[in-house]
Amino acid sequence: MSQPVLEVRDLATTFKTEDGLVRAVNGLSFSVEAGTTLGIVGESGSGKSVTSLSIMRLIPQPPGKIERGEVLFNGRDLLTLSEAEMRKIRGKDIAMIFQDPMTSLNPVLTVGEQIAEATRLHLGYSKKEAMDKAVEMLRLVKIPAAEKRIRDYPHQFSGGMRQRVMIAMALSCDPAVLIADEPTTALDVTIQAQIIELMNEMQQRLGSAIILITHDLGVVAETCQNVLVMYGGNMVEYGTADDIFKRPKMPYTMGLLASLPRLDETTGERLVPIEGQPPNLLHMPPGCAFAPRCRYKMPLCDEPVPLYDFGEGHVARCFLYDERAEGQRTLDVSTAPRTSLEALT
Repeated sequence: MSQPVLEVRDLATTFKTEDGLVRAVNGLSFSVEAGTTLGIVGESGSGKSVTSLSIMRLIPQPPGKIERGEVLFNGRDLLTLSEAEMRKIRGKDIAMIFQDPMTSLNPVLTVGEQIAEATRLHLGYSKKEAMDKAVEMLRLVKIPAAEKRIRDYPHQFSGGMRQRVMIAMALSCDPAVLIADEPTTALDVTIQAQIIELMNEMQQRLGSAIILITHDLGVVAETCQNVLVMYGGNMVEYGTADDIFKRPKMPYTMGLLASLPRLDETTGERLVPIEGQPPNLLHMPPGCAFAPRCRYKMPLCDEPVPLYDFGEGHVARCFLYDERAEGQRTLDVSTAPRTSLEALT
């Protein structure tokens, strides 16, 4: 196994509010290797976007604070760098595609100027070289008439085209790591497929590692080698895409899969929802955060839950597989509804 290009160890990020302390990310650890894609999935409020902003050191402080952990980029801890050193890494070595391109792009600058800014800042390009590079990047992301469109403003592009501009900006300096935070949100399915295909092409060309943050498990099944499932600020399951979709261990992961429509469904059965509401991060339940919504809840679930290792990097945070659960478990986990990997792709 090759050395990870990015490794996150025991990352914890909190936010101070008038009502108390919110633990948005609580002791998260994972790694991603060059040329591979890691999918981070979970409901809104599970900590996915806060994780990406913590890696980029873009958490507003205050009210946010990275309390502990390490973010190692090629062995160098980003959390110990000065802001000036971090600015040299953002956009050049680690780039990010934000969820909403309309709020991420500057409305008073042309898209050409915004793409060129990164190459002038990080690569020392002249103004002409930077604009030539901007044209090249717009061509790479398949925007027609690139020479003309570099003079257009963000509002003159459609939603899908703005997302392509964001990808062009993110990839203009050939980053080693690309973080894509919900890159296909609010786009129709045809444009979604084009954006994902474009990211895959860029990865093959550059060999970048990609962290794909999404709630769309179909996209994850199609593009990711490894999957991290988050709930209530914690990692509740991690493994290869094959393990997660074919052999899920955590009831929350099973619930996500069971709640998806299947392409091969012919029985007319209703989708299986996950009952209840996501946890209030101000008032987390003791032990397992998912326990109040879990059909397998046991008295044991009120204790702190460790990660259980199922081999080959597949881990899950659930007491179902603890020997102490044998006398408490009332339902058979083998009967849990599943959605196959093939049905999603």
